[in-house]
Parts: sequence; C-alpha cells; structure tokens
Amino acid sequence: MDDDENRDGAQEEKVMKRMQEEEEEGKGSIRSRGEKLLCRASFFFFINNKDLEELRELGSGTFGTVYHGKWRGTDVAIKRIKKSCFIGRSSEQERLTIEFWREAEILSKLHHPNVVAFYGVVQDGPGGILATVAEYMVDGSLRHVLLQNDRHLDRRKRLIIAMDAAFGMEYLHSKNIVHFDLKCDNLLVNLKDSSQPICKVGDFGLSKIKRNTLVSGGVRGSLPWMAPELLNGSSNKVSEKVDVFSFGIVLWEILTGEEPYANMHYGAIIGGIVNNTLRPSIPSFCDPEWRNLMEQCWAPNPVVRPSFTEIAGRLRGMSAAAQARTPVNRASN
Repeated sequence: MDDDENRDGAQEEKVMKRMQEEEEEGKGSIRSRGEKLLCRASFFFFINNKDLEELRELGSGTFGTVYHGKWRGTDVAIKRIKKSCFIGRSSEQERLTIEFWREAEILSKLHHPNVVAFYGVVQDGPGGILATVAEYMVDGSLRHVLLQNDRHLDRRKRLIIAMDAAFGMEYLHSKNIVHFDLKCDNLLVNLKDSSQPICKVGDFGLSKIKRNTLVSGGVRGSLPWMAPELLNGSSNKVSEKVDVFSFGIVLWEILTGEEPYANMHYGAIIGGIVNNTLRPSIPSFCDPEWRNLMEQCWAPNPVVRPSFTEIAGRLRGMSAAAQARTPVNRASN
C-alpha cells in the first residue's frame, strides 16, 4: 500500500513539474501570439455592453463568470472574465487575454446545430472587462441535469443526448479543432421539448486548432477526463483522440449520473490514468453496446479509439434499435 502511495505521489509531482515547465516555456511567445489574435479581432462581431441586460448569474469559475442575459430581446449567455484575473503579473494577464481571444476566434468560425452558437464579443464592459455573448441553453450543463437525477431522462433521451454530443464533436474534428476539455460540465442542454432533448458542445477555452496530424498536448483539461498520453509525457504531440477518451468518460457520466472518481485523491487518479489501471466501474445494468463503445473510447492506445464519425453512427444505430423496441402508445376512446 505504501509503495502504491509513494508511486502515485511521485507521479503527481512529475505531472505538476511538467505543468510548471510548460507555463514557463509559453511565456516567451505569449506576447507575439496575443498580438496575432488581436490583429484578427477585426473579424469579430462586437456587441455594445449597453445593449446587454444581465438577469442572473449562472455559474462562476476561476477565470470567468457566466450570466443569463438579454440582447435585443434574445436570451443569451454572457461570459465575463473576472476582474481579479487582471490583478497580478502582467504575463498572467496577457495569457488570460489570449485565451479569451482564442476562444472567441474558435467560436466565431463554428456553425452547427450541436455546437453552442456564438453572437459576438464585448470590449466595453465595466472596467474594460472582456466578455463573449453566446447562445443560452435553458437547462444549463448536462452535469447539472444529471445531478437532479431526473427520472424522465430515460435511456432513449440519454442516447439522443450522447448522439448530439457526438455530432457536435464530429463537426469540431472536421474543422481540425481539438476540444481538450470535453465533459458533462461543458455540454449544454435544452429539455424544453420533453420528447426530443437537445445537447450542444460548449466552453472552448482550452481548445486548439490542429495544423497537421497532431496538436501540441501538455497537461490540459480536467483530470478524470484526461487521456493517458496527456499525462505520461511520452510525447508533446497528441491527436484528436484525446477527445474520444474524454467522451468515453462522458458516456459513463450519462449512464450513471455520477462524477468519475469522486472520492479519490488527485495523485491516485493521475497514477491510475498514466498506468492505465484506472477506469470508472461499469454498472451491471449497462447494455453491452454501450459498454463496448465506452471501453473502446477510453482504450489506452489512441490509435484504436474510434472516430466521432464512427461513434455517432453507432449511437444512431443504438437509438434506432431502442425506438423499435419501444411500444407505440395508442390513445383509447
């Protein structure tokens, strides 16, 4: 037991060191990258802050706060960078500004029914704080919906949600965009039509555009959803299959409604993922098709993980089979 704990601790220390090294390496080029992104800002649609009405706060993270608001009579999600992010080192301020413009640039080029729509950028917020304005999804994150343990979210609807997410990711990969932070917190849903839920991919703060076959990796994303190749340091280049690994964990979340490794220590999770000895426990009620797809998505070797085109096709087949098994309700007079 002590050997396992020591090994996990050493692995955690190694990953933390890599994160620090990558941060230092990035500082030298951060200004030039920022200037390039800001030069391209003229292609964005700019929204005046006075045209926005903030209704309520939806959520807050380390770097930003998201509000439900109105813009020209339309419900929108307003994401503002926190003022606290602009207190401290200038290099950190520049990095956050670059991340903001990178997300805005990516969003502005995406148009798909399963990707959150982007409306524009706000430059004249209170105190000059930057913001993005995007499509508002009435039921919020899929994580929030799953936590409510909605009994109406049956297998058919969960399949539709998974399929929508796969369609959105298939589109992103067709545009050479690697998300890097795919999880139920970053999938947004609308359950207004109880028979036909809608799911869309959102939050592109960590996304990168893939120039060639591979994209620069490094330690990025949220730990339980991170592919082993992002943590083990075997290469500084990874493929879009890191998103497929994450989607395997997302399928488990949709199946169980739980959060992966909720009661495990950070170091133990890192060690388990890197050594490929840790995956979420699959419940006995899981269908064989769902199980097989999950296990193939989170396979240790990225080469054998399916593409999102294949994933979407398999989920479509599972959904059609589920529809065929559902009895038709006939109204009686």
